[in-house]
Amino acid sequence: MSQVRTRLPQVALLLPTSVKTCRELLRGILQFVHLHGPWAVHIIEGREGEQKLLRPAAWGCTGIIVNREVYRAKYLLTANVPTIITDPSDEMLDPADPLSRLSRVVCDNRPIGRHAAEYFLERKFSHFAFVGEVNDAMWSVERRITFCERLAQDGFSCRVYPRLSSAARKDFGVEQRALCDWLKALPKPVALFVANDVRGRQVLDSCLKAGVAVPQEAAVLGVDNDEMLCETTNPQMSSIQMNTEQTGFETARILDGMMRGKRHGLFKQAVITYGFSHLVTRQSTETVQIADALVARALEFIRINAGITVTVDDLVRHLHASRRSLETRFKAVMGRTVYAEIMRVRLERVQTLLRETPMTIEAIADTCGFVSASHLGSVFRTHFDMTLSAFRRQTRDY
Repeated sequence: MSQVRTRLPQVALLLPTSVKTCRELLRGILQFVHLHGPWAVHIIEGREGEQKLLRPAAWGCTGIIVNREVYRAKYLLTANVPTIITDPSDEMLDPADPLSRLSRVVCDNRPIGRHAAEYFLERKFSHFAFVGEVNDAMWSVERRITFCERLAQDGFSCRVYPRLSSAARKDFGVEQRALCDWLKALPKPVALFVANDVRGRQVLDSCLKAGVAVPQEAAVLGVDNDEMLCETTNPQMSSIQMNTEQTGFETARILDGMMRGKRHGLFKQAVITYGFSHLVTRQSTETVQIADALVARALEFIRINAGITVTVDDLVRHLHASRRSLETRFKAVMGRTVYAEIMRVRLERVQTLLRETPMTIEAIADTCGFVSASHLGSVFRTHFDMTLSAFRRQTRDY
């Protein structure tokens, strides 16, 4: 049972805000503090010239959340307080390392690779490639393996960018020519999954330099959804958003419970995971690889009208085609009816509005062309085996 507090918790948050996942973790932690605190918080962001906290015990530290990027020594262990480390390196997980006994926050990379593959498979690509993190970090390797495994399930192979030389790892100027040559040699059109957004920006810059058209010849997808990067690339980059802010909230909740205990050593080691939340489509993947021109035009019409209600009859009029011909050809290519595709796109928009806006269910139903909130709720449950409220809680509440 938790103890009543007799003094204000003194918590050190050592999270480099130059890293998107750390910024989101920090937001989630501070949201917990705002709702369930107070804590006295000392934040170290990894900035040059920043004042450190070399003697946490002298400060009166009662809890620590630290990322491996700002961890340079084992002095934190001397504080003898509950400590959670985020994204520990392989060395830190070695049982011989004293840090391995700490609670930790880790990324589940498997759903990220799987969703990336399914995203491209849905768009009917037949050529695939992967570019990893420059040092082949384990999280990058795990994303690659799962991406390739999911493609293999549907009978497709994946071309993997070769391991970099020591000189290329240290200097993109040294690497870029080889990357450009590799991109030009890929079979086109190609679906290109990149380990993270930082690397994705380099890939897009290299496509531009190599004369590889994006998204027509190469559709590029990154990970992290770092808006500062994704919205300033040419073209803007699609990316996978992770649920790190919610995980930050959960991390703070667990640390709070540890600090309330009589002796933190009595608590079992906690392993907190974060990972795939949703995929944000931008211009770098806005293409559909369909050989049947009529079906390709139908999909394009449905996509560009995702924000309004369209019907199969609207599509037939736009394409100047018979309904029977359209339905037959669409089902042969896509494996589903035209109506099913329209409904899929409408429900994707419903999910986006639930996740990213405070709109009421009634307003969302009206916006997305459903006759009522109850009708939308029934359709949503049928497709996703989940209520609208449960989906919103899962993706927004923490």
